[in-house]
Amino acid sequence: MTKKTARPKRHHFIPQMMLRHFADDDGQLWFWRRDLMPGDTRKTSTQNLFVEKDLYTFVQGNGEKDVALETFFSNLEGVGAAFINGLAAIVRGGREPELDAGAWEFWSHFFYFHLKRTPGAIAAFAEQMNFDELVRQTAAKIKAIRLETGGDANEENLEEKIRKNATVMAQAAKPSAEVLAAFEQMGLAIYKVANSRKSFIVTDVPGATARFKLPDGSMSKPTLFVPLTWDIAVGQLAGGRRVEVVTVDADQVRRMNEASAARSLVIAGRSAELIGSLAKMVPYRGVERLEEAQRGAS
Repeated sequence: MTKKTARPKRHHFIPQMMLRHFADDDGQLWFWRRDLMPGDTRKTSTQNLFVEKDLYTFVQGNGEKDVALETFFSNLEGVGAAFINGLAAIVRGGREPELDAGAWEFWSHFFYFHLKRTPGAIAAFAEQMNFDELVRQTAAKIKAIRLETGGDANEENLEEKIRKNATVMAQAAKPSAEVLAAFEQMGLAIYKVANSRKSFIVTDVPGATARFKLPDGSMSKPTLFVPLTWDIAVGQLAGGRRVEVVTVDADQVRRMNEASAARSLVIAGRSAELIGSLAKMVPYRGVERLEEAQRGAS
């Protein structure tokens, strides 16, 4: 008899293959949540952070649970692990990566899904589109139809089921042709930490914007970045498909970490001192759309 494969229930919204790149020498992460007292920094394994039960599970009408989206993300992460490992090795070796067409295509999709798949990002987008009201309207229409057709107009937790499945469907949506066309006009900026005693953090809402010091000493406009490892972050670069490696000093790393922490409820990294400092010093400012942060900050 063929053994049935167990359905995955614990869904990491920040992949473990990325979390391992932020772990300390013991393979664990120092973390802090905003429901803890400032300074109450704790330590745990990568298995226990940035994970939620059935986050990407779609519930069919008959109650059957469909984990196709979690399987898709798992496969994406498998390729992503090799991509990040290879990128890190090249950059740490003092070289500039060369991406072929397949690597650029993969990166566009990975970047797109990575920024939108977390509960914090989902909640922010839902608020911006008045999602709860749309769910209520949809539930009311379903109940009205069922009253007319003799169906169950009083189904328990109907709104919650609609909200859950609509969220999963939205997360499964692939980037549009317009989005991919825009990505094709963007290169890849790679930010490498200069001081090995400094490090980037990983958060529950990936992506943030920070200003960078320009050669003339002035500061750039807010620029999007996403940490991939403790010492490497990446961002989009104007001017077509090209790669540029930028070394960032301790002050820049701090600006980037503060920007990441300000839009997150959970922060983690390889340094207890760093996580404790950000917990005490950086207030929560909420999750704004990254494109608005880039356009609107002065």
